[in-house]
Amino acid sequence: MHRVTKWAALVALGIGVLAAAPPEAQARPGPKIEWVRVDVPEGQDAARRAKIFKQALAQAARHASFGKARTVALSVRITELTVERHDDVLRINCTAMGRIKGGPGARSKISYGGDPDRRDELERQVLTMVANGLVARLAQIVRGQAEQGR
Repeated sequence: MHRVTKWAALVALGIGVLAAAPPEAQARPGPKIEWVRVDVPEGQDAARRAKIFKQALAQAARHASFGKARTVALSVRITELTVERHDDVLRINCTAMGRIKGGPGARSKISYGGDPDRRDELERQVLTMVANGLVARLAQIVRGQAEQGR
């Protein structure tokens, strides 16, 4: 009987520890990011590229620190996306511009090369890098605006 009481106490203690959330978990959740517009150049793979880019933007926004902002409205467009093959290297150039609704904008540009047989993987990697850089810069601008009291 003594063992059962001891195990019950340990289980109760474990549940109590798990139920008490650490301070980080009690912190206010991140801001709501509203993508007003996401534009990708027209082409044969435009739908696939748009899907990849939107996923990359959402992932980057989850990891970015927008400071104390509650809602952030952003618009993004890819201004350049070129794929060139030079001998045994595939070079992808991508430029994206983003803007905070009613505020300043930012630009991210990447040029990346790799194996021509892995074109889809390279495009995904380039679009992810551009999205990460763009969202990080826009988040920095939003934090700066909050510090200035806007």
